[in-house]
Amino acid sequence: MNAIAAEQKSEHSILLASSPSPTVAAWAHQLLSQQWQRLQKHVGRVLNQHPEAAESLHQIRVGLRRIGTWVEVFQGSVRLPKPLKPKRLQKLTRTLGQQRDLDVLLEILQEPYWQGIPAAELEELEEDLRQCQAQAEKRSRRILEDANFQEFQAACAEWLEHPRYRPAAQLPLQESLPHLLAPLLAAWFLQPGWRIPSFPETESQAKQLHDLRKATKRLRYQVEFFAPFYGETVQEWIKTLKGLQEQLGRFNDLQVLQAKLPADSALQPRLREQQELALQDWPLQQQRYRNPADQQRLYQLLFSAGESSNGEAQVVG
Repeated sequence: MNAIAAEQKSEHSILLASSPSPTVAAWAHQLLSQQWQRLQKHVGRVLNQHPEAAESLHQIRVGLRRIGTWVEVFQGSVRLPKPLKPKRLQKLTRTLGQQRDLDVLLEILQEPYWQGIPAAELEELEEDLRQCQAQAEKRSRRILEDANFQEFQAACAEWLEHPRYRPAAQLPLQESLPHLLAPLLAAWFLQPGWRIPSFPETESQAKQLHDLRKATKRLRYQVEFFAPFYGETVQEWIKTLKGLQEQLGRFNDLQVLQAKLPADSALQPRLREQQELALQDWPLQQQRYRNPADQQRLYQLLFSAGESSNGEAQVVG
């Protein structure tokens, strides 16, 4: 038996080892398998022109982002081929993100806040966005037939069939959880966006809030991966993270729409009002998550795995 074959046999034995608690390897494989199956369902819908293909394009983007978070969490435990590296995944999600942004902007224009705005201005903006949306959707569909996406698909399927691990993957998952979760939590606390005032006044500050939103989404995905090993406190935290993500997302969507309009547009004052409304409890969020005592409680929460979870853990998210 050559060295590579021996290494692969050893790596497979990590998954098959019996243990009252799953290993890091077993949970990593189960999580990726679940995300992969969901992704394939939505890819099939788009390629077969399913009536819900537009939503499936969005779910493909979500799936790629979740897999990207999986890579961040387990990169010290698994050996990955190049198509599964973070930069490659980010490139795939960028184009899909452009289409989703346009979908959201068109939804915003259907909201009831724009009464009194000249109909011609709204119609002109909507027509421009629809044209951009149609072009972005074509690009999104083409991505699924692009060589980079095909390489990603093949690499993911190959890894699931023949997973490769680092030594850390042999550790019991439950005792490893705090150390797997802590890096993204620390990166989240260190986001410059937490220092932004009650309302960002510069493009740089708005970008920092957008970066905080993306970091919040990654942290939520990560916590959802391991929620079965925790109790109700973590479930409540996930809801809080989702609320913060949606709040910052709303502000960013309005910011993007604002940038598409001339400064003297009649829509600008209304957009500013909606942005302020989106961030109305932002100071409370800052106070909470910049508080050292609250930060310490979240770190301590990571060490509570198994203390209040019920029954056998199942993958969620």
